[in-house]
Amino acid sequence: MKQHNSPGREDLLAMCQQIAGLEQQLNSALEELSVMRQELAQARESPVKRALQKTVEGLEKVTKGLCTRLDSLKEKVVEGCKKTLVAFRERGASALAHTAEFLHIRPALEGISRELEKNIAFDDKALSIIEAASKEYHEAGRHLKNLVRAVQGREALDDPKGPGALARGLSLPFRQDRRLMCAMQSRTAGALKRLEHLEQAARPPIRQTMEECAKLAKAQESKERAAPAVSREAR
Repeated sequence: MKQHNSPGREDLLAMCQQIAGLEQQLNSALEELSVMRQELAQARESPVKRALQKTVEGLEKVTKGLCTRLDSLKEKVVEGCKKTLVAFRERGASALAHTAEFLHIRPALEGISRELEKNIAFDDKALSIIEAASKEYHEAGRHLKNLVRAVQGREALDDPKGPGALARGLSLPFRQDRRLMCAMQSRTAGALKRLEHLEQAARPPIRQTMEECAKLAKAQESKERAAPAVSREAR
């Protein structure tokens, strides 16, 4: 494509780089899932732990689906590039302008985007559970301290604390995973944008399309005018 100065060369290269970046980030997300499981395994049994375990199970399911979709996407890119090479051998450099037609990866990229949205939603749910549990724990502790202070005739405390060490430890892998998912979403959007450029490069210019439509309409009109004359001659 570089040798023949194909207009979609840079977009195709950038799109492939985005996909390679997705794979690296997904590997990091799998590592974060492992950290989540370890953190939860060390936490004591509670409704919060069970709720977070269910959330992690949901994350694992969605991440597994992401792995499958990404593998499928890579296969489509490789297959599309092979078809482009075959077309180049058969039709010459003009075939390179239609690379997007051979890729068929838009549905795969859009599917990955939807899975990433699900993953981000799971992370948000987990962080909400941790935050709510942390607030409840500190609120209960504050009430207990104020009860003791009231008995002692001391002024009540009214300073809500932030999340404790346990809450921070539990929330960290979910925050990391969310950042990764958002970064992957950005990469996916970038890949879709590059794909759109490739698709536009494959489309004929609007003026050319209009001229071709006008020619077809004129030819059809001429054919319709000729039809009655032929009918009279046949009589």
